[in-house]
Amino acid sequence: MSELKISITVLISYIMAILGIANIERFQEGIINFSPEFFILIAVVVFSELIITSSLLRAGVKLSYYAIIAFWLLVYVLLWIFYFKNSRPVEVEIIQILLVLLASVLAFDVNRRIGQLDTTLDGLSSNAYPNRAREIQEAREIISAEITRSRRYHHPLSVLTIRLGKPENRDIRKSLEPIATDILERFAVAKTSQILSDLARSTDLVLLDKGDQFVILCPETNPNNVSILAGRIAAAVEGSLKTSIEWGTASFPDEALTFDDLLQTAQSRLSPIITKQKEPVEVI
Repeated sequence: MSELKISITVLISYIMAILGIANIERFQEGIINFSPEFFILIAVVVFSELIITSSLLRAGVKLSYYAIIAFWLLVYVLLWIFYFKNSRPVEVEIIQILLVLLASVLAFDVNRRIGQLDTTLDGLSSNAYPNRAREIQEAREIISAEITRSRRYHHPLSVLTIRLGKPENRDIRKSLEPIATDILERFAVAKTSQILSDLARSTDLVLLDKGDQFVILCPETNPNNVSILAGRIAAAVEGSLKTSIEWGTASFPDEALTFDDLLQTAQSRLSPIITKQKEPVEVI
């Protein structure tokens, strides 16, 4: 956390220093007069590294400082060839490109450290509530094998989609927003993963789809049994996390023939489930 604070402080200080120096008349007249496009490019670089590159890293794309420098160097060279050329001395362009590259490195460093913090939080939540949930994209081969087996032997197979509601903890939310909310939701997802792992059969495949959404692939299971499983999960989640779930189901081969179609059908049927238990179910 301290390294992240330092990284953010350095980035902010760097941007403020550039803006401050650019407003000094003596500096502009005697040393270098930055072009207006330079400041726009700095803003684009910082925004891209903090927002767009962050999405790429979460998607599993491998990026390094050298890749970031090479990309923005190429961008600046192309802009210089087709837009900046002959408008300013080469020395000015060299200084500006060095400043742009330094901004990209500092912004990428902030993004990288935020990613490390996300990974640490995910690890802490998973260690607190061990489970066997897998990322849905990583389990595509297993899913395909189950669909193929059900198709070959004409066995039933069902998909249960579960969407977790927002856990309520008003005291924490008021005092530590928004960091506590993010941590609370991460631990809620991990806890729900543990609940699903405990209640699902060993042959069922528990998958994590989109943050607060889960998918359970249930071989040899008809829709009625899946509904019973959804009710048990809803009761356990309500008792443990004080929140509700939405659920939807689809069966093979009656309602769809591929996993993606099964998933789309189940998601289209997402609806709240109301438990009838008077006492909460504790899941340890």
